[in-house]
Amino acid sequence: MCKETERINRAFSRAVKSYDQEAFVQKKIARRLAKMLPVGMACHSLFEFGCGTGLLTEALHEQLRVEQWFLNDLSASMLQETIRCVPLEQYRLLEGDAGEQFSELPPTVDIIASSSALQWIEDPFSFLERILERLSPKGMLLIATFGKRNLHELRQHTGRGLHYYDSEEYRDFLKNKFHRVEVVEEQMTITFPSLLSLLHHLRATGVTHLPHQENVSYLCGRGSLLHLEERYRRAYPLPSGELPLTYHPIYIKCSDKV
Repeated sequence: MCKETERINRAFSRAVKSYDQEAFVQKKIARRLAKMLPVGMACHSLFEFGCGTGLLTEALHEQLRVEQWFLNDLSASMLQETIRCVPLEQYRLLEGDAGEQFSELPPTVDIIASSSALQWIEDPFSFLERILERLSPKGMLLIATFGKRNLHELRQHTGRGLHYYDSEEYRDFLKNKFHRVEVVEEQMTITFPSLLSLLHHLRATGVTHLPHQENVSYLCGRGSLLHLEERYRRAYPLPSGELPLTYHPIYIKCSDKV
């Protein structure tokens, strides 16, 4: 496991107990993604990568009838939380880097799904290219990730963050892979009374890892935290005096491989 992957693993493992309470945006995203499939839809096998504590797993279990689940996450701690979502006899856990788990999958699966995980993969398009080899010809890809305006307020003032792609880049890539491609996006803005509470929210959802940083609070240091908060308020003034933080989810549903 490379150093960057190890840092991501540690950040999410630390957040395992606080994740479900603070990840209310991720839960909304997972539920909207699952609703893109018809109620009662049946499939033989489903592979979910980056399943975390099971927000999407639970939503899909309520929506679908799946015979065999293959559940993957980098964090063993989070993966153990996921197993409460599906019956014991129906799942297989695949711990570790999703890109290294392909050999553990059957030759083909009916659905490949993921929510709020693809953005952590350094080259998502190469990853998708590889993983689609395991999708059955009539199978479905169901993914939620984040677009370029995700957490843009914080990234603008720190100069750090993940690299995000816009919806058109995903659409252009996938239209050469599938006959049916649906890509939609939205923006959700939540607010916080202080920068410290905003950073605590991110930490509680595992987003303490940014490239080359172990902890998001280290971005400014204690001495300059108030200065950063002042600049943040000036740049994004709200009548309430709170600080906004934008999430920019992209929802992808594709079927019928070319």
